[in-house]
Amino acid sequence: MLAARYYERGKPFVVEEIPVPEIGPDDVLVEVMAAGICGTDVHYRKGEFAPATTPLVIGHEGAGVIKKVGENVTHLKVGDHVIVDYIISCGYCKNCLEGNNNRCRNRKSIGHDVNGTFARYIKIPANNAIKIAEHIPFEWGAVIGCAVSTAFHAVNVSGLRKGDTVIIFGVGGVGLHAVMWAKFFGAGKIIAVDPVDSKLKVAREYGADITVNPLKEDTLEIVKRETDNWGADIAIECSGSAKAMEQAIRAVKGLNQFETGTIVSVGLQTEPFKIEYWGLREGWITVSGDHTRAELTQIIKLVENGKIALYKSISHSINLKEVNEGIELIESGKEHVERVVITQFT
Repeated sequence: MLAARYYERGKPFVVEEIPVPEIGPDDVLVEVMAAGICGTDVHYRKGEFAPATTPLVIGHEGAGVIKKVGENVTHLKVGDHVIVDYIISCGYCKNCLEGNNNRCRNRKSIGHDVNGTFARYIKIPANNAIKIAEHIPFEWGAVIGCAVSTAFHAVNVSGLRKGDTVIIFGVGGVGLHAVMWAKFFGAGKIIAVDPVDSKLKVAREYGADITVNPLKEDTLEIVKRETDNWGADIAIECSGSAKAMEQAIRAVKGLNQFETGTIVSVGLQTEPFKIEYWGLREGWITVSGDHTRAELTQIIKLVENGKIALYKSISHSINLKEVNEGIELIESGKEHVERVVITQFT
């Protein structure tokens, strides 16, 4: 089968033929029908972050059809449509038992520790194959597995209350869905910040009330104006930019020196950023990590029942052989890119 593998920091992924994996008694073999390119994959390609092992089939967003089931698997069958849940958790540690399997003490990640979704077939534990209805497009299933669920988790952990003012920095694949979920959960005002005007246009379609290009406008002055100088209730940073992170911290601070809002860091920060002692007062900053399995199943139900639609979520479909070009497209900024999804594997 054809697969895209990581070999070396900062080098292109190698697209090559490798054997179809053999499954164990508790595994399933999934024929991947769609696999999304995530920002993490871009960081791997740039050499800013590295998988745990090499060589490794990269990719962690995926959806497809079950082709084989292990002898101990009873809840799935050949032909089922599934999403790949990339978080392999033990189910018995403290965090798993508390419902936080994303923080599993024995965690492994598909596409980081074990082979991922940028291949025709993938072997995964049966518990990591989450059924979806057959009317859901595979491309939607792929992005639900990370871009949509990561944004859901970020909004969830922010503690958003109806009527809150939310500012979102970076409206790419995850940031746009953060806008979508903030709107869904009742934010009173949503401010989207991005240096690419075409992304800001789409952010308005997702529910942003105010859009800001930081290369042309003063983001913090606009926050002051839109919040009567009290600051945003919640700032969600999705770009991975240290400068954006520092602005997010300042965006939740206003006239009242005794209170600040909440900052949620989602984008992978590859450079240091600064925070002053007085930057937070009775507020807090957290790093949002992935999603929980319970959240993933909630999202699937919302999509299956038509409460959430993902028609705008995928802007490009490519062949696996074009994976490096897909990453370059994401980085280029030459055209509007939301999620690039691999839909051809031959």
